Amino acid sequence: MSSALTPALKMEDPSRLHKIDRLMEIGVGEYIPLPQLVVVGDQSSGKSSVLEALTGLPFPRDSTLCTRFATQIVFRRAEKEAISISIIPAASSSAEREQKLRAFRADELTSLSAAEFAKVLSQACTAMGLPTPGSPRAPGQSTFSDNVFRIELCGPTQQHLSVIDIPGIYRNETEGITAKGDKELVRDMVHRFIDNPRSIILAVLPANVDVATQEILDMAADVDPSGQRTLGVLTKPDLVDKGAEKDVMDLVQGKRKPMRLGYCMLRNRGQKDLGCSSSQRNREEKEFFSTGPFSPLTKDRVGIAALHLRLRSLLSEITRREFPNVKREIVQLMEKCKDDLCRMGPSRETKEQQRKFLLDTSVNFQETVAAALDARYGRNEYLGNSDNLRLATKLVDLNMSFAENVANEGQTVRFDSKELGPEPAPALQSNAKAATSLPTNPGPASSVETGIDYPEIDDIVPRGARVPSGNFDIFKWIERRYKSSRGFELGTFDPAILPTLFREQTSNWEYLAMLYIRKVIHSVHQFCDELLGLLIIEEPVKAALWDQLQEALLPRYQQMVSHVLFVLATERRGTLLTENDYFIQTLEKRRLDRLKKMLEAHAEEWHSGDKMLIKLDTLTLPAGMSNVDHTVRDIHDILEAYYKVAQKRFVDVVCTQGTDRHIVSGKDSPLRVFSPAYVLGLTDGQLETIAGEEESSVQRRKTLEKEIESLAKAKTVLLG
Repeated sequence: MSSALTPALKMEDPSRLHKIDRLMEIGVGEYIPLPQLVVVGDQSSGKSSVLEALTGLPFPRDSTLCTRFATQIVFRRAEKEAISISIIPAASSSAEREQKLRAFRADELTSLSAAEFAKVLSQACTAMGLPTPGSPRAPGQSTFSDNVFRIELCGPTQQHLSVIDIPGIYRNETEGITAKGDKELVRDMVHRFIDNPRSIILAVLPANVDVATQEILDMAADVDPSGQRTLGVLTKPDLVDKGAEKDVMDLVQGKRKPMRLGYCMLRNRGQKDLGCSSSQRNREEKEFFSTGPFSPLTKDRVGIAALHLRLRSLLSEITRREFPNVKREIVQLMEKCKDDLCRMGPSRETKEQQRKFLLDTSVNFQETVAAALDARYGRNEYLGNSDNLRLATKLVDLNMSFAENVANEGQTVRFDSKELGPEPAPALQSNAKAATSLPTNPGPASSVETGIDYPEIDDIVPRGARVPSGNFDIFKWIERRYKSSRGFELGTFDPAILPTLFREQTSNWEYLAMLYIRKVIHSVHQFCDELLGLLIIEEPVKAALWDQLQEALLPRYQQMVSHVLFVLATERRGTLLTENDYFIQTLEKRRLDRLKKMLEAHAEEWHSGDKMLIKLDTLTLPAGMSNVDHTVRDIHDILEAYYKVAQKRFVDVVCTQGTDRHIVSGKDSPLRVFSPAYVLGLTDGQLETIAGEEESSVQRRKTLEKEIESLAKAKTVLLG
């Protein structure tokens, strides 16, 4: 093997450059932009001659022998001369494919003749599944590959340098060699490499062609519009028409189409020079630029030695600048990949893996439910994410709101109210059957009602009919009901009137109870939905499980509704019954208050001024009420006393038996549905439907695992 040149510049830190090459070798360049020199150009631009001059290797020149993959060429200082050849698999390769490609190696070669190099290229094409150089393409066979062909040149005279050659772009298809669509494929490959913001673009341009017509410069300008990282490499100066040399020199001298990195110029081997050695080729090139029309150009811009020096300087500069950023991005990307993989959960390809995934999720679900019901929000990582997950607090608020609403809106007619409005609504004049019916359509909107955004539970709870409350004269209302139902009672009334009045007075209980139950069910349903969304990141898996759970959740909600309807029927349609002393205490207090009010009307001021005097004769004065008035007030006081007892009992029973037993703490609570026992009862078909991984998820997992493996190797390289 012959060295391309005698080194003239010692690299500032060869170990850093070596680490970048190792990162490229293990495939990190697919994930993190790496500092690199990228050689691009047309097929006929003389790109092969440039590579041959750089490496001393006989790259193929014939268009039918063009490279079909990117080629990385690495120079490294070593005690002995050696050539190593390998393949860097594309990131999209399967594990089996990657293993096969990495097994392709040719190590410790000391030289490569043109025939030997052509043979190695042919073997590499076969390993990649491509047609061999000079061979026609088989039907369905790919023409180009995303794999990278790697050549490492080691020796005592080498200085560290690494360049990547990309297949040349072309305009016309070659029958049997290229296929339809290959032109765009090559352009995409070129664009992918030069789009790397840490790359230096070596745009190879034939000097005997107007550079304004070169497509590769337009492609470079698309990704590097300011020309900050594009170096022009002019070839074939010996073919420049006589008299046109000045235009070419103006390019090199920056007088025409300037770029920040400028241009370098090489002399290609002619057909008669193909058999000469690299050292002879370099001598002839030096003589060409020393005596010919291009001799006025500065020596740092012409010849392979100057180009080699320039490339090493550029690579050293960009590596020194970007190396810390590469290290940081590798660490950050690795953490992100690990997080993404962790959020995907364990693999779920087998039934055992699927069941374990759901078992683990159900345990987390039940632990979070327990924390939410105990209001231990700060001890659970999920409960701080949303107010909707603070379930105990939300249910307590709903209980308090329900009690307040029943206290404020539960009475159809206010007790002891004055006649401030018209006759009560027609609903109060209906018979008992109408008063206890359950309309399916909602009544007028209430200030305490909220919408339900889960259609599956919208029809579980009947909305009931809300009777507008009013400040009607309750005594006239009771009097009308008494007169319409009295018999031959003497000094008393028929007890049957009390249940009728009580049902009418509690007409809004059903509406308020159903409104409360809807909110409770909605809160629990939303809690389960949002918590599953936090525990299961993959939306299709969460959606499938949520659909499956509906079959068990909805009947349990219905049990709660049925029980509350039973409580309503018991309170409103059953016998008026209580053993609560609060009833008689309230009744006696109401009667005493009425007596006190009557006596105060006849009280006289005592001489001390701070006390009132009531004469005993006052007690013998007639009450001034008719039998009907007396009976109406007696009915009122009994109805009010019982209503207060029944109201408190009703609210407590709905909250304890309806919400607590059926929703919170009971063994049939919907919060207990998604449990390990539930998961163990799922069939294999249900497991597959819920937790089976889609092919895209399987591939995503493998991609992340492969990326993490490469990045872990990269961290080892960086620490070495």
